[in-house]
Amino acid sequence: MNRNRFLQSLGLVSGGLVLKPSVSSFASPAEFSASLTGIGKDDFWTKVREQFTYPQDYIYFNTGGIGAAPKAVLNMVETTMLELEKSPRPGHDEKEWVEIKKSCAPFFGSGCETDELALTNTATEGINIILNGLQLKPGDEIITTSHEHVALNVPLLNHQKLNGVVIKVFEPDLKNGSNNVKLIEKLITNRTRLIFHSHITCTTGQILPVSEIGRLALEKNVLYAVDGAQSAGTMPIDLKSMNVDFYACCGHKWLLGPKRTGLLYVTKEKLPLLHPVTVGAYSDMSHDILTGELTLRENAGKFEYGTQNESLFRGLKTAAEFLLAIGIDKIHEHNRSLAEQFYKGLSKMPDVEILSPREEQYRSSMITFRLKSKGYQETANYLTGEKRIRVRVVPEAGLNAIRASFHVYNQDFEVERILEEIKKYSE
Repeated sequence: MNRNRFLQSLGLVSGGLVLKPSVSSFASPAEFSASLTGIGKDDFWTKVREQFTYPQDYIYFNTGGIGAAPKAVLNMVETTMLELEKSPRPGHDEKEWVEIKKSCAPFFGSGCETDELALTNTATEGINIILNGLQLKPGDEIITTSHEHVALNVPLLNHQKLNGVVIKVFEPDLKNGSNNVKLIEKLITNRTRLIFHSHITCTTGQILPVSEIGRLALEKNVLYAVDGAQSAGTMPIDLKSMNVDFYACCGHKWLLGPKRTGLLYVTKEKLPLLHPVTVGAYSDMSHDILTGELTLRENAGKFEYGTQNESLFRGLKTAAEFLLAIGIDKIHEHNRSLAEQFYKGLSKMPDVEILSPREEQYRSSMITFRLKSKGYQETANYLTGEKRIRVRVVPEAGLNAIRASFHVYNQDFEVERILEEIKKYSE
């Protein structure tokens, strides 16, 4: 592909003007996919790592906090911003919006339809859309865990104060993952309206048994919502088979997209139950202030409103194409392999207490631990500050621990490096 055709494939040529990106040259998602064909495992992941701009001597293990965007995403955002300023517009092109959703739909399962997806700013916005849109009444019960992220905790507590809903909390069972279904079942009463928890907890990286909980919710006629911030982009998901009604995620973690992008899934069967509280231009099919007529969209687009930063969502589309070029199954296998390498290495260290689940099927791409002889903040400072190995502290749920996340830009030699540093620091 010659330079102009390559740039055109990325939307970098318009009206004869070449918009030169500040990030160095890179392959489009399609070319990148072709470049991965027929190469060995080590070379494969080395080539993936080359698509990211953070320094080679910096080991990044905090995707669960913020994902690193590949060069293709950075360039798409920058060049689109420049392109759009040549002829400014409000950033909500219906045809393009549908194409963005089509690119993202595979992360939620083959049955996910574009009409069931809304583009949001964050997972937090999606969570609030769900809680506000269900029009819960005083005394209505919501079941959640004690290991949720602030993005769910604060909206739940705010809803409790504003509307008088009852929040019922259970401590996740880390020894017997399937028992979490029973813990939820014990809390269900005739006042329970909603079960809402993370697919993967931000604390210990525990995968909760979503399919089994989904069946329980269906049997009990209870609505089921999932915070997918830690799962979308790192593992295969099929929301239809899981009986999930609502699913919120962000673009800036495992999906490797720009910050202030997110996705909200609402199964079409439950769309009539979820009423948008914040609306504006593009939420409606028609309106007339003189007659009082308002007809909102019949799909998840009714949750979208107002002027948008189109360049960010084009970046999200590019991020989706980048990950799909690698393959979600391959990504899941890679991430879990690194996480298991780390877990097994930690288990050999007497000074280390591992807080992630013992059952492998409930472990994810995030492993949480702490040292018995050292403070968690001091340990994190040693790794991140002195050794340039970025991890995240976990004060949530009183764990006072450290979390390492593993994604496509990480390799096994980096896992060995952090294990060596932890061992040295603990001795």
